[in-house]
Amino acid sequence: MRNMLKICQLFLFALSLVFLFSITIVIAEEGLLDGKVFVGQSLEKHRRAVKEDELRFMNGKFHSIVYGQRGFNEGVYTAITEEDKIYFEATIVNPKQGKIKWSGIVHGDSIEVNYRWSKRVGLAVQKKTIRLMGH
Repeated sequence: MRNMLKICQLFLFALSLVFLFSITIVIAEEGLLDGKVFVGQSLEKHRRAVKEDELRFMNGKFHSIVYGQRGFNEGVYTAITEEDKIYFEATIVNPKQGKIKWSGIVHGDSIEVNYRWSKRVGLAVQKKTIRLMGH
């Protein structure tokens, strides 16, 4: 009976080790994209107009030139690496114009970003979804 108990304990210990090492731990890395600058074309969903924007990552902050000219502050970004891609998120805010949430992927020297601009208009919240691709 004692041997059976020890075998069960050993089996549970081995099983817990397998489970522990199979979990992928993802930790945001500070300043991962610092110094990178991307220029790209953005296209609003259901529209044909294309705008050029420059996205900058400096000192742990994200900045859009186009939206900076519209009064949006730079925002802190978070980024993680998975294989050969860097995934990032950032939020920039303008008290009068609302906020823009960015999420994107950097792969080598190219970037693909989706962002959602939401602002309060009266009692409603107006949202726009925009996509930017660039180098």
